Amino acid sequence: MLDVPQRSCHTGRNTSRPNHSSHLGATSISEVGAISDVIRRSRLVESEVLDDCIRDLDPGATATELMQILQRKGLLTSWQANRLEKGDRDGFFVGGHRLLYRIAAGTFGRVFRGDDPATGNIVAVKVLRQTMSENPHMVELFMREGKIGMTLQHPNIVRILDVGKDSQTNKYYIVMEFVEGGNLRDILRIRKKLAPLEAVKIIEECAAGLAYALTRGMTHRDMKTTNVLISSTGQCKLVDFGLAELHGEGADDEEMDVDTTVDYAALERHTNVKTGDPRSDVFFLGCIFYELLTGRRPVPPTKDKFQLKSIRRYKELPPIQPEEVQAPPSVFKLLERMLAFDPNERFQSPGQLHEAIRRVQAELEGHAVEQITPSGPKTVFVIEGHERLQNTMREKLKEWGYRVLMSADPNRAESRYKDVPYHALIVDCGTAGEDGLESFKRIRRQADNNNLALASILILSEEQAKWSDEVPEHKGSAVLVRPVGMRQLYETLWQVSDGETEETSESEA
Repeated sequence: MLDVPQRSCHTGRNTSRPNHSSHLGATSISEVGAISDVIRRSRLVESEVLDDCIRDLDPGATATELMQILQRKGLLTSWQANRLEKGDRDGFFVGGHRLLYRIAAGTFGRVFRGDDPATGNIVAVKVLRQTMSENPHMVELFMREGKIGMTLQHPNIVRILDVGKDSQTNKYYIVMEFVEGGNLRDILRIRKKLAPLEAVKIIEECAAGLAYALTRGMTHRDMKTTNVLISSTGQCKLVDFGLAELHGEGADDEEMDVDTTVDYAALERHTNVKTGDPRSDVFFLGCIFYELLTGRRPVPPTKDKFQLKSIRRYKELPPIQPEEVQAPPSVFKLLERMLAFDPNERFQSPGQLHEAIRRVQAELEGHAVEQITPSGPKTVFVIEGHERLQNTMREKLKEWGYRVLMSADPNRAESRYKDVPYHALIVDCGTAGEDGLESFKRIRRQADNNNLALASILILSEEQAKWSDEVPEHKGSAVLVRPVGMRQLYETLWQVSDGETEETSESEA
């Protein structure tokens, strides 16, 4: 488990967690009666409780002493107290959640630790800056991406719980799960760099989150150390999915890091790929991997416009010296492919990257590296154009413990395997024709090239029986010629899967 600094962070520039001992100077509201009125209007402390605290004061006590008592009893945080002393009465509640203190600040918003006054559940609340709230386009992006983010349910992605506009303050907000721990930048400031196995484990979890998000049509577009959170239990969680466009249009703030999305745009422009190409996330996750291993960034931050636009910034990365990192060649090969300037030489999707990382991880852990089983629920992709057979096969395969993906288009099976490898493939060439045969062979080759276990069955009509000669013999493959019954299909699938099945809660793609 990582040595995680015990603090909380969700995005942007971090501020240290305030403690409950206040160092209040002379308050701008000197009388107890005046500041108690501000506290009542803020709704942070119930009137009866506030009255009890006032009665506990010595005669002639100051407003500062009242604030100290409230903080000592845990009724106010120092952040709340400082704002109240300035006469602020509003903005302590957003979206039904009470803001306790600020934990981070970004270009377009601030993040607060908050809670639900009714249940006490702790959350993180991201509030859009006022200047951004006056821009309809920024508001639309913020709301849209927050709602899309709510659909991402993965252990390596910070969950978004709610998004909306507060009716009292007119502030736009996103409520997220609160991660107790720190981000990778915090860890590197203390640890300087990590051992290869620790670094690989973090990158593996990041890739798992990215691969899942891509199945929902989302790329991250702001992969950097502050957007990778490590919980107090050592679990990695990605934050700020889908908010990259907001970062790119943010205000210029000298206290903020140069946005990673500027680097994304420059890299994509130099490599002639479209905005949102998943291989861009692979490259910048590689930058994080490089920094975890060496303690330095391969693409150092800069505000110099000429350097930002220079192709050398992304193409000529400083090599890692032999004495810097003690690791097997597989680690450096993995990193080299992630950081390839030519996007066609990188891993083509986070899913493909994830499986490669798992092989390297197995090697570092001392396990025999033969074939890696794809992660996730046991999934079979069926290429079948006959509707009745689709329904029959779907029903039976679910009974056998598979999550079933179904399509009549062989290209869909190839595209899906590239993004997120599945465990088994069934192609009915009786309806898919020669396209089905070629897709079968290409997917089989891709699995073998990536050392991934894949159970594959090709079903041919009697007229197509001679095609079996075109399919190389493979312990994970079988060719069946019609007529083929479901029992025969089951037994064959069992054999090419080495007898492995598992019960899962299935859902259809």
